[in-house]
Amino acid sequence: MALKEQARLPQFIQRQNALRSEIAELVALLERIKQLREDASLQKVQHAQKLQTNRWYELRLIEEAQTLQNKLDFLRVEMSNISALIVQMSHKQKVVAGKAQDALKAMREELEIKVDLEQANYQRLPSS
Repeated sequence: MALKEQARLPQFIQRQNALRSEIAELVALLERIKQLREDASLQKVQHAQKLQTNRWYELRLIEEAQTLQNKLDFLRVEMSNISALIVQMSHKQKVVAGKAQDALKAMREELEIKVDLEQANYQRLPSS
């Protein structure tokens, strides 16, 4: 694995954790806005001024909810992309580590064969 990618992996993991917490906050905010809208619509209104104020308040909540939902959708896409990148980099790292282990194992086997051959040749030599 390239050192550059290996160095970037912790940054991606930190970004993923930050996105998780930001997404959780946005979901909580959207739930709170939904609750506020429900509370506002349940109020009985006697005066036209209060009705107009409540309608303005509800429209603001709708706008804010839409803005937050758009941001949440964007962050979820970004989270998906980063998660896929982390999985890809982790897989690549595992493959490289596996190949390194295989190469090390093959080298050790070759060394053992050489040592065995040298010992066999040494034992065949006539002693003086």
